[in-house]
Amino acid sequence: MRNIILKEDIRYFLQDEGAPFEIIISGRSWCDGSYRIFREHSEFWVIEYISSGMGSIEMNGKVYYPQKGDVYLLPPGSRHCYYSDAKEPWIKTFVNFRGAVADSLASAYHMKGVVLFQDVDQEAAERFFQIYAMMQDRNLEDAYVVFKTEILIHEIFHILGQEVKSTKGISDEMEKIKDYLETHVSASVTIDELSALIYRSPDYLIRHFREEFGMTPYKYFIEKKMEAAKTMLRDTTLSVKEIGEQVGYEDAHYFSNVFRKESGMPPLRYRKHQRDIQAVK
Repeated sequence: MRNIILKEDIRYFLQDEGAPFEIIISGRSWCDGSYRIFREHSEFWVIEYISSGMGSIEMNGKVYYPQKGDVYLLPPGSRHCYYSDAKEPWIKTFVNFRGAVADSLASAYHMKGVVLFQDVDQEAAERFFQIYAMMQDRNLEDAYVVFKTEILIHEIFHILGQEVKSTKGISDEMEKIKDYLETHVSASVTIDELSALIYRSPDYLIRHFREEFGMTPYKYFIEKKMEAAKTMLRDTTLSVKEIGEQVGYEDAHYFSNVFRKESGMPPLRYRKHQRDIQAVK
């Protein structure tokens, strides 16, 4: 048996209020029987990969038991407590983060409400190890680490999301609606138009889409439009008006207001933020 002494290797990040993706802290914990974290109302996402050991999570009246090979995901706003087993304590890698990008990823990959992912694919574990390797390198600027971590978190969510999808068994009807929305981000789409695609009522569509994807079709459509807009702001020199038109908004001012609401900052500030990050690389 290894000598069990609590040890943590943690990197803290300067806060960038309103940034679309922000890391609070990240690192690795070698737990012991005293390890216990409680949050009355979490202000950020918590994602952790268990390399070894056992422990428990209490959240919203339910108890989960993450062990070696598992990932757990705790959302902002949740009341939770997690603690390690004394005889077989956790060794785990973690990232605490927040922002509109994180919220959109959780929605897009149907992970809202899912806490425990058991025996995850090794590809997900490798992403956690890559994040931790960056955290250890103090020669890397915070902005660069945040930028690369955002990409790796996206990849982790994609891998875990595939497991959620196969477990939940997304219906063909709702998959059809989702695909239609994703391929029509440049257009305006009505709920009646979507309902006609599957020969169902609007109420039926909204209820079942929310059950399977954690949001209404309208909310999902807006998120997809904003994701496309972010790509154009980051990778092109198109004006805000031109980008708005590309995602179905003729009024540039209205587009900017929607973008600010969904992303936490106006389009031009988002573009500058992304270019500042790229300049650090």
